[in-house]
Amino acid sequence: MEDLPQILLETFDTNRVFARNGTAHPLQSNVSLAEALELYTAVRNLRPEFSVEIGLAHGVSALAILAAIAANGTGHHYLIDPFQSNYGYCGETMIQRAGYHDLHTFLERFPEEALPALPAIKFAFVDSSHLFDLTLLEFVLIDKKLEIGGVVALHDTCMPSIQAVMRFVLANRPYEVCRDFSPREARLPLRQRWTHVAARYLKKIPDAGRLFNSNILLPWSTFRVGNLVFLQKLSNDQRDWRWHQRF
Repeated sequence: MEDLPQILLETFDTNRVFARNGTAHPLQSNVSLAEALELYTAVRNLRPEFSVEIGLAHGVSALAILAAIAANGTGHHYLIDPFQSNYGYCGETMIQRAGYHDLHTFLERFPEEALPALPAIKFAFVDSSHLFDLTLLEFVLIDKKLEIGGVVALHDTCMPSIQAVMRFVLANRPYEVCRDFSPREARLPLRQRWTHVAARYLKKIPDAGRLFNSNILLPWSTFRVGNLVFLQKLSNDQRDWRWHQRF
């Protein structure tokens, strides 16, 4: 973990962050230490000139991303969070304490207000409302700014809403799971393996796609991803206006 900044390691060790007024708050609503390292590694490898993050909270993921930008020696990170005041501005305060003030711009606005004005980006991290419709909106707005070859990271794939967003993206947009940063999970439990076998047989039924829900024909465990997933953009959107793939 030596690549992560000391202030971030201390945050995990003490389980606390500091607000703008100097008071300590218990750490919450954050990525894990392993996930912070995954974000750091992704940004180090992608070397984005510009990146964006939606959802700041206590600033753990932002510190990991900014540490990678600092190590790269180039890049600027945009942070969007209209509700940072609910966290006592802890995220922004921790960034200032880490000395990363020149490497980022904090936008206390809603994503639909802030994203259209940003420059082209190569990396984005979404960890905000977690509602399906709002997360999908954030993805669409990010996609309009994301360079081909760029990466969008989604957190909390344990939640059905985030799973649905990822299913939509992979079924309807030219994206794929970036295995460089999204390692496959370990061998599946026996119960999940039987689920895969059942899905394989159900797919052989005529009109299976119409008769069965996508969750049955393509179980979530099929994707073999963890709670943090990285999706890479392969090309710009070129769908016909009549296109729709069930997800």
